[in-house]
Amino acid sequence: MTRVQRDTLGYLAIAAISVVLLAWAIPAYTPPHPGYGASPALVPNVAAAVMLVMAILALLRNALARWGGKPLDAAERDYPAAEASGGFTQVGRVRLARLLILMLPCALLVPAFAWLGAIGLELGFAAFGYIAAAFVFLMVFQYILGRREPLPAVMLATAMTLVMYVAMRYVFGVPLPGV
Repeated sequence: MTRVQRDTLGYLAIAAISVVLLAWAIPAYTPPHPGYGASPALVPNVAAAVMLVMAILALLRNALARWGGKPLDAAERDYPAAEASGGFTQVGRVRLARLLILMLPCALLVPAFAWLGAIGLELGFAAFGYIAAAFVFLMVFQYILGRREPLPAVMLATAMTLVMYVAMRYVFGVPLPGV
């Protein structure tokens, strides 16, 4: 597979994910507007729209180069060998499986807020959804990134979860998912 083909597949995936975010995920998982400040959907919608526009522009650039009959030289067609670039290059080193493994906990975080929030409401502890989902997310993410010592991982996840909960809930007054 050439570099242009791989890039085109990547841009198509980004565009598809952006459309799913804009059409379904953000409207489905965004809490209603509390009546003050900006809508909770503003930042996610802007981020997904920027990703979509950038992916479409990159796809158009690839399509115009292909349809224009521009012959691709080896540097554009293939990834350079590491020895040709002095041994230091990031080109061609993207590992899509690793990226998907990193994205999986992120994709499951918002549904986890809702699911664990429902459990928390049954238990009479509304903050359970946010606290439990954030803690588990941070533990899983640390494990994926290579932190294997359990005590520092638990301490970091606990501290980050509690600081973010207190800051968002009591300092900024932001309604949290699952709360």
